[in-house]
Amino acid sequence: MATWTQDYPPLPGSVDAAVLHARTIAEQHQPSRVDDAAEIVRALFRDALTRTGPDGNINLITTVDIGLIRFEVHDPNTPTGAVLDPDVHRLASARADWYGSTGTRAGHMVWAELGARRAVAS
Repeated sequence: MATWTQDYPPLPGSVDAAVLHARTIAEQHQPSRVDDAAEIVRALFRDALTRTGPDGNINLITTVDIGLIRFEVHDPNTPTGAVLDPDVHRLASARADWYGSTGTRAGHMVWAELGARRAVAS
């Protein structure tokens, strides 16, 4: 298992940096899921930007295990019980194999996982 932890300032350019990281990881570990990884991280980061003040950081934790990539986006200073934007919820439902969100002591965390194989509807 390998884990990467990155902190980003709450700026629009951070979205692109996080997406580049997600694409790089997916290209190395699950090439068939590169677009899914990029779109999921883009949506989660944009959503986190709406809740993060200028003094906060958005934290991306990426974990790779056999057949699995997990992206966690942590944003601070969010009231407990914050929910995903409905558009983000729909995107995560469509592209991730598993996802969820929860309040934390420091704010809010949302995660999405991509398995090595995803069933394709015919």
